[in-house]
Amino acid sequence: MVYFISRILFAAILKIFFGLEVKGKENLPGGGPFILACNHVSHIDPVVVGVACNRLRVSFVAKKELFEIPIYRHWFRSMGCIKINRETGGSGALKEALFRLKKGGVVCIFPEGTRSKDGKLQEARPGVGLLVSRAGVPVIPVYVKGTGKVLPRGATRLKRAGVKIDIGRVIDISAGIRMSDKRKKYASIGAEIMNAIAELSGNAGQGNGLPVGPERTPAR
Repeated sequence: MVYFISRILFAAILKIFFGLEVKGKENLPGGGPFILACNHVSHIDPVVVGVACNRLRVSFVAKKELFEIPIYRHWFRSMGCIKINRETGGSGALKEALFRLKKGGVVCIFPEGTRSKDGKLQEARPGVGLLVSRAGVPVIPVYVKGTGKVLPRGATRLKRAGVKIDIGRVIDISAGIRMSDKRKKYASIGAEIMNAIAELSGNAGQGNGLPVGPERTPAR
């Protein structure tokens, strides 16, 4: 109940004050299991993704520090967020994410692991490839734009700016999945995911610091 009430309130705020535009909603399946992989520039990115997914309930992976803030602790738990301890490697979060996917849920991850300092896409963390390879579910890329202006890193107050979100089609990660070397497999899957996100931003392989995945070429 808390999740859907929050979604309704956030949807109204995002549309009225920030002109939220959602593109590619038709690429969302009617239900899980699947993974959403989104770029990360602001603390409000999960809110935007949750609103864009409409009636689908999405589980978000959030750093444990957010659960330690008294006024937010209960809300994060009520929203069903998955707590990750980045200092210990996040094995507990991996297990919980796999459990929810196995039960037919939808999990949103931020492959970069933390908010980008300059808005540019970064490489995916190794754990992303591990999660995706073990889950064996579709992965859908998502790109959010404008949230970094609404609530930049270090800011405590919202600023008026337009917010857009683009939901892409399921990513083809078959090349990475077929690799026998686990380290190369996870790296390849992460690269494919970040390239798919980059394509949504219109900057695939063009100076964003990302490797272009196997059998892929920069978008033209």
